[in-house]
Amino acid sequence: MKFLSAFAAIALLPLAALAQGATALPPMTVITFNAGSNQSTVTGQSVPGGRDLYYVKAKAGQTMSVSITSAAANITFQIYNPETTVARAADGSTLVTGKTLPDAGGSGNAQAWVGAIPRDGSYLITVDTAPGAPFPPTPYSLTVSLQ
Repeated sequence: MKFLSAFAAIALLPLAALAQGATALPPMTVITFNAGSNQSTVTGQSVPGGRDLYYVKAKAGQTMSVSITSAAANITFQIYNPETTVARAADGSTLVTGKTLPDAGGSGNAQAWVGAIPRDGSYLITVDTAPGAPFPPTPYSLTVSLQ
């Protein structure tokens, strides 16, 4: 019996180590719309090098409009296709894997965007602040509308 208990303890060690090394996904906020409204505004607080994550459900053919306002000019957003995945990288940063909608991020970090939704799904909007930016945490407002 002692052998069996020792064997079970040794067999479970890798699982315990794995659980300790696992990191939670970054928090994500779902953008919703009040009844009868096609626009929603969420607020957040940017920190240098930070990234906030939002999801919005949209249908093919809808027109989405997204804009961000803040006192800091280097707060931008990107809009990703529904197939995009989000994970926590080994260094603790947010790892986003996927393609942005045309002109909605990537190399041309956006502060305003209007475009047609290509297919039904949950679209990821990331709000990013340049790393090492020399400013304190700054509030922002992200406005999304769907027509």
